[in-house]
Amino acid sequence: IMFNFAFVVTAPPLVSLAKKESIAYKALGMACVAMGVLYTMVGCVGAPVANAVRNGLIEGGDDTNLLSLILLSGNVEGGADGRPSMIDLFCIGTFGLSTVASVPVYCLLAKDTLVNDAGVARMPAFLLSNVLPWLLVALTYNAAFFEAFVNWSGLLILGYSNFSLPLLLDVKLKKVRSLLGEEGSITSVVFSFLTASISAVIAISITNSLAIAGLLFGAVMIASMWPSQRN
Repeated sequence: IMFNFAFVVTAPPLVSLAKKESIAYKALGMACVAMGVLYTMVGCVGAPVANAVRNGLIEGGDDTNLLSLILLSGNVEGGADGRPSMIDLFCIGTFGLSTVASVPVYCLLAKDTLVNDAGVARMPAFLLSNVLPWLLVALTYNAAFFEAFVNWSGLLILGYSNFSLPLLLDVKLKKVRSLLGEEGSITSVVFSFLTASISAVIAISITNSLAIAGLLFGAVMIASMWPSQRN
C-alpha cells in the first residue's frame, strides 16, 4: 500500500504549476485523503473474501489480484446468480477510475518538467511524456517481462526516489537548520527506517526469505544512521 502513495516526485512540478504553493499542498493533501478512503473501501469489501479463499470456496481463488477475488466472491455470497454485490462493484469501479485519472496528471507534470527543467522543446517533450510511454506499453503489455518490469521499477526507482531521496536531501540541510535552531534527528531516523524497509521489501522479493530481509533491514539501518551519529 505504501508504494501506491509514491507521488512525492510530482510535488515540485505541481508546485511550480500552481498559482500558490498552498494550493499545491492542499491538492496533494486531498489526494492522500481520497486515496486513503478508496483503499479503506477496497480493504473492507475484500476482507471477507480472505476466509472464503482459505477454505477454497471461491472458484479461481488462486488469483492473487484482490480486485479479481472480490468479483469472484459473488460465487459465494452473491446469491443464486453468483454476482458480486453493487457495493463491491461500486468500490472496484471507483478505485479503478481513480487510478486511471492519475495517468494524465503524470503526463502533464512530466512534460512540464522536461520543458522547464531539462530545457527540452515543447513538441519533443510532448512526444516523450505523452506518446512514447503509451507506445511502449502497447508493444510490451502482453510480454512476459512486462509485469516484472513494472514491479521492479516500482521497487527500485519509485521507492527510493519518493521516500528516501527527499528525506536524504532534508538531512543534508541539517547545517542550515542548525543555524535556525532546528534539529534534524527525527528526519534522520525516519530516513533510515524507510530506506531499510524498502531494501527489506526488495530482499524478500528476491530471496523469499524473511530472515535475509531482516538482516538487510538491520544493516541498512546501521549504515544509514552511522554518519549522523558521528556528526
